[in-house]
Amino acid sequence: MNKCLYWVTTLGMSTILASPALAVVAQPSKVAYTMKVTCKTDTATPTVVASFSEQKNVKDLTILSFLPEYFSSQAAVQNCEKTAKTLQALYQTGRAKYLTNDKSNAQPVICAVERRGIGCNHYSAQVLFALDEKVNSSQALYQMLGSDFKQSQPPDSRTVGKMYTDIKPSWWPWK
Repeated sequence: MNKCLYWVTTLGMSTILASPALAVVAQPSKVAYTMKVTCKTDTATPTVVASFSEQKNVKDLTILSFLPEYFSSQAAVQNCEKTAKTLQALYQTGRAKYLTNDKSNAQPVICAVERRGIGCNHYSAQVLFALDEKVNSSQALYQMLGSDFKQSQPPDSRTVGKMYTDIKPSWWPWK
């Protein structure tokens, strides 16, 4: 191929490749997801639910259920609403990645933290709710979690002091 024909071919191809119309076609489509965390109180057990939608499809995932063995009906609703509001804010800012259990002032609590190893007394932790002082908080957290957030095996109450549950699973469309 002679030099003149080579440059004409190269310039012609680069013009086509730089075309905005082709750039739009070549980009992968990005699906707009929306996510909202709410407290559902339409059943006997108040439940924190993450709802995400893609156009007209909506999927609800149970994050936590405020079980009657741990809360009075009034406390369950209050804790559910507070937890949903806090988790929504944490999801929007990207600050929380795990739920964990701990003690704060000798009271068992459940909180949201940024990384494993942080306790509920850490300055960046967000306490979601307290449990009765006689409750094993790791077992309570495990029982309260929705199936998409549970580990495969319940924690061993004799050996596990804290458990960490990922609240942003890798399969979620937002991170």
